[in-house]
Amino acid sequence: MRKIILATHGRLSEAFKSTLELLYGTVDNIDCFCMTKEKSDTQAKKELNKLISNSNEEELIVLTDLLGGSPANICTEMIMRGHKFKLLAGLNLPMLLTLETIIDSDMSLDQIINKIEVEGKSGIKNINKVIQETD
Repeated sequence: MRKIILATHGRLSEAFKSTLELLYGTVDNIDCFCMTKEKSDTQAKKELNKLISNSNEEELIVLTDLLGGSPANICTEMIMRGHKFKLLAGLNLPMLLTLETIIDSDMSLDQIINKIEVEGKSGIKNINKVIQETD
């Protein structure tokens, strides 16, 4: 089974999972990592390492909220040390919803990554501009 880890600042990962379940239904393939101010870098690295090590890395996608943030940096370090999971920064709800709907498809992990990257970007719209263009 392909797995997803949401690794974010604060409790954002839990909020994303909860919101996804509101829209999609219960999901059991998502683990959450929360980088809080009470958590040291050492604790964070241990926790993320445990979550990742408990997964089949070649079938694992990790989504982080912010490029350059602690969760993304810790995961990047892990990849640079030889871990094999897929990592994307810039988590948003369109990306996550699309991912959950195609995670168990026959698509390769690289195809899934490409699809959710496109969906994440296309989910960003300037509504004022859209309204102006339709008038």
